[in-house]
Amino acid sequence: MSPQTLKKEEKFRDRMHKVCQNCSESTIDVYVRNTLRIVKLLDPTATKIPSTGGFLQNPKIFTAFDKLNLNQRRLLSTAAVKSLDAFNMKRMEKWASRLETAAEEYDRYREKRQRSEKEKSKWPTKGFDSLKKAAKLQKQQLTHTMKKEKKSLKDLWEIQKWLVLTLYASHALRLDFADVYLARPTSDSKNFLFKYKRKGWILTMREYKTAKTRGEVQIKMSRPVSLALTKVTPWIKELTTHGKLLTNIRGGTLSRNGLSKLLTRLTEKLLGKKGFSASLIRVLKSTKHRDILEKSKALADEMMHSSKENLAYSRK
Repeated sequence: MSPQTLKKEEKFRDRMHKVCQNCSESTIDVYVRNTLRIVKLLDPTATKIPSTGGFLQNPKIFTAFDKLNLNQRRLLSTAAVKSLDAFNMKRMEKWASRLETAAEEYDRYREKRQRSEKEKSKWPTKGFDSLKKAAKLQKQQLTHTMKKEKKSLKDLWEIQKWLVLTLYASHALRLDFADVYLARPTSDSKNFLFKYKRKGWILTMREYKTAKTRGEVQIKMSRPVSLALTKVTPWIKELTTHGKLLTNIRGGTLSRNGLSKLLTRLTEKLLGKKGFSASLIRVLKSTKHRDILEKSKALADEMMHSSKENLAYSRK
């Protein structure tokens, strides 16, 4: 769903905000997108969410829903339960039970840690390190552009492709890079990148999926990312006025959906595999560091601590 389509759903967004007051804008976007996908189970040509929630009670919707794969069922059942609240309707057992079943099935699948068929088809030969190869290949195409003294928005768009791949080759965030500002730290700042004199480039995350439980997180950018940021940010500031890290081809902000599509196209073009998402990149990085994660979990289990508590017990 494009940003333009999301704007058409302002009334439904307002309803969702009222029942999910602590939800971020990106979370609301996900609920809106997935609610429209539920509507499309009944009418594939639908472009809007109805003004009332009667479609959630239609028997045909459950027949179509039950044919979906696990991930689709997990996401859409969550949206359905949230939408019932948004429409001020009573919780339905049919949706609640489907949400519970999908969640349990997903947990069992995650515990097995097996690659899905979809992951197998996209898995690059060198795993997570393939992102470094993609970034290098993209940079090789920018020799002429990099030397230009006067750069255009079109040039920035091409250079940004290299920046995005460089970012994900080191830091496997979700699509949160689309929400990052280039700004000095203030008490009101949400997610921002800033180059400190001694510490270098630091990404501060305050608004993200697990922020309620983890709180503010600071991530020191890797050397390749720091070098890329130092080179590219002057052009971003010169050619744009939106204040964010990432820019769309027209000079506005790059949405999370736009970032997702950009990643998919780039990885497919440069790695010769079906384009993969930020979520697969996170899986690739976790797989690369699996031994460390397993040792950390084993020690945490033995100590009967969380990983965070284990760190507190350690000494420098």
